[in-house]
Amino acid sequence: MNKISWARLVLMLSLGVAAPFAQADLYSAQAAYAKQDFAQAFELYRELAEMGDVRGQEYLAAMYVSGEGVKRDNVLGYGWATIAKENGGGEVAQTIITQLEPHVTPKARERTAALQSEFGKEAIAKRWLPADYLRAPVPPCKFKVPANPDLYYPQEAIKRGFSGNIMVAFTVGADGRGHNVRVWFATPKDLFDDAARAVVMASTFEPQVANGVVVPCSMRIKVKFVMRGAGAGDEEIRKSFEEVRPKALAGDPVSQAVYGILLATRSDLNKDNDNFMTWLTRAAQAGVPAAQYMLGMCIFDGYAAQHDPPKGLAWLNKASTNGNADAQAALANYLLRTAVPGDAALALQWLEKSAAAGNREGTYALAALLATNTDAALRDSKRALTLVEVLKPDFDALPTAVEIRAAARAFTGDFGAAQGDQRRAIRKARALGWDIAPLQKRLDAYLAQQSWTGDLSAF
Repeated sequence: MNKISWARLVLMLSLGVAAPFAQADLYSAQAAYAKQDFAQAFELYRELAEMGDVRGQEYLAAMYVSGEGVKRDNVLGYGWATIAKENGGGEVAQTIITQLEPHVTPKARERTAALQSEFGKEAIAKRWLPADYLRAPVPPCKFKVPANPDLYYPQEAIKRGFSGNIMVAFTVGADGRGHNVRVWFATPKDLFDDAARAVVMASTFEPQVANGVVVPCSMRIKVKFVMRGAGAGDEEIRKSFEEVRPKALAGDPVSQAVYGILLATRSDLNKDNDNFMTWLTRAAQAGVPAAQYMLGMCIFDGYAAQHDPPKGLAWLNKASTNGNADAQAALANYLLRTAVPGDAALALQWLEKSAAAGNREGTYALAALLATNTDAALRDSKRALTLVEVLKPDFDALPTAVEIRAAARAFTGDFGAAQGDQRRAIRKARALGWDIAPLQKRLDAYLAQQSWTGDLSAF
């Protein structure tokens, strides 16, 4: 594969949009309508309309008026047309309004008002849209000594001439080190993920102090790897940016998603200071799962938008249902941190889907859950050991990967192997500057021929 096609491929893969969509999105709705599968088209357009996509709202209005895929209902057609119009709808919405306005009765206006209250501009904004914050939130913990990304620059990236921008989230432990490093999104996909994790784990931080006690805190940063001089990969990304921008402006949802992520991760390309959240929102409303995932993460975490967990979770649920493996892993990670009955079992279902799609974060979390969960019904040590095989490349870099295998081996009764793995994890953790006391307690359990349950990502 030549450099141009490779560069564009990794760009598309970074959004998870290389394959055709199987769920509710504008493309699927248009395809169903073109095939005259009006019932399917109606349902797809309805879902888009209820998320605030103006094209979905216009098509839904037209299908109500024409009776395509649904029983004809001019009142609902008029109602959706008025909603589309206030959201910037064009000729279709205006034509329906003009034709039906003289025939709208007081009772019909009551139905229209009820529809407006549920799906109008204000209701959509409250349920789905990100709200701007006046100033960025101050993180409870901060860098002490950041590691130099140049020391971890991947050779493959140098060879291909790529710079990298990777958004990562992690926990700063009381030891002042980054733990449980998770990649949110990156440009390009996968190429810099391991290097970004290494940068975080080689850095030191000032942990959060609450009531005089050092406590873990969450942190999110963008790790940048900068190619010195003009790189071939960077040039191709720049060309892709220039190609995708007019398509995004013309309303193509995938192009809007690509444009949004490039604006978010490549500030050097954003000459017009365009707001990436605007484009992610449009793509998300049009049903692009990757955009729904990224928008949900930003809203949930309060990054470039007002912190709003319920709204963020709503988008993560949409993205997960639409098959986005990153969203499934992120949603499961949240569910595992709640004390709501049944959430752990639901998290297991999402992780199974994420891991089946080959998602690294999902595979990692699933292996840990199956190896160490306190609920025996959710544990499966043999399955965990199978999943750990996928994580073997991480053994030299991530102590927790080895700890997962140690815990799973202990549950199978192979305490000798568990002890050996745990000692290996301790050696690596010590080299990283981690507090090894929790790891030592687990080793003590294995030495006493006892298994261990708990959360390996809790610090």
